[in-house]
Amino acid sequence: MDLHGGNIYRLKREGKEDILDYSSNINPLGIPESFKEAVMENFSNVEKYPDPEYVALRTAIGEYNEIPMENVIVGNGATEILFLYMKSLNIKKAMIVAPTFAEYERALKVAGKEVEFFQLREEENFTLNIERLLNEIKDCDLVVLCNPNNPTGQFISLEKIDELSKELEKLDKKLFIDEAFIEFIKNWENKTAKLLKRKNIFILRALTKFFAMPGIRLGYGLTYDKNILETMKRKREPWSVNTFAELAGIIMLNDNEYILKTEAWINEEKEWFFQELNKIENIKVFKSESNFILVKLLNEKANIFRKKMIEENILVRDCSNFVFLNDSFIRLAIKDREKNKRVIEKIEKVVR
Repeated sequence: MDLHGGNIYRLKREGKEDILDYSSNINPLGIPESFKEAVMENFSNVEKYPDPEYVALRTAIGEYNEIPMENVIVGNGATEILFLYMKSLNIKKAMIVAPTFAEYERALKVAGKEVEFFQLREEENFTLNIERLLNEIKDCDLVVLCNPNNPTGQFISLEKIDELSKELEKLDKKLFIDEAFIEFIKNWENKTAKLLKRKNIFILRALTKFFAMPGIRLGYGLTYDKNILETMKRKREPWSVNTFAELAGIIMLNDNEYILKTEAWINEEKEWFFQELNKIENIKVFKSESNFILVKLLNEKANIFRKKMIEENILVRDCSNFVFLNDSFIRLAIKDREKNKRVIEKIEKVVR
C-alpha cells in the first residue's frame, strides 16, 4: 500500500481510466478562475526569479490571517514547512497525537528526533483527552496534532487548545498544530489557534485542500516564536516557492466569491453525506468536521472493500496503515452531490 493511500496514476497505468478518486480530500469546485486568469496575465513572470523574501505573498497571507507578515514563513507545500520546522527544533523527543498524517513521524525521524504516539481512542470517538495526554507526555518536548484531524475528522475547540498550550507552556514544551483542513470548519476564523498568539505554538497551513491546488505546492507556517522562524529561514533552500505558487497565494486568498461558494458547499454536503452513509447497514460512520469522513467496515476488510470499489471505478482510502487504526477503516472524501450519490449507491452494493 502507498503511504498516503490511493495512487491514481498507477491505476491509470493499469487501465483504470475512469476512476472517481475518493481517497483525495480536494475541494470539488476545482481551481479558482481567478488564478487561471492571473496565470495568463502574468505568464511572462517565469522569466524572473521570485522575490527571495516573498514579501507580497507573506503580506497576503498575513492579511488573510490578520497576523503580521513577519510571523509568516512560506514553503513548497506544507510538507516543506513541516520538515523544516522539525529540522530546526532543538528537541529530543516528540509525541504525535494519532491516528493521523504519516509525514509527522517521517519529518521527526529524518530530523533525528525520537517519536512517541498518543492514542485517540475509538470509544472516545477519537476526541482528544487532554488530561490523559498530559499524564503520558513525560519526557517529550513537543506535541504534534492535526486539527481538524486527518483521518478522523474531529476538531479540537479553541478553548481546549488554549488549555493544552498553557499546560505545555508551564512545562516548557511546544505545540505543533496542522490546520491544513481548518477552512472547512464553519466560522474557522474564530476557532484557529492563531488567535492565542502564544510563542510555544506553531501552526501549519496549506492551499492544497481548500483551494484545490495540490499540484501548485504552497504551504505556510504561522508563529509568534521569532527564534524558530529565524532558524527555519537559515536552514531553508532559496526560492523554494515558484512564481505560480507565489501568484496563487496572492490571488486566491482574496477570492471571496470562491471562498463563500466553498463554505456553502461543505456546510451542506458534509451533513447530507454523513446522514446518507448512516443509512447503510454494516458500516459505522464517524461524524466529521472536515471534507472527509472516516468509516468503519463491520463485515469487511478495508483492502477487500477497496478492491471491490475499484471494480466499481471508485477509489477509497484504505486506512489500515494509520497508526492505531486496523484493517476495518476507510476514509471517504466529500465531493459534489452527484458524485456523492454515486458513491453511496456503490457502497450499498458492495457491503450488501
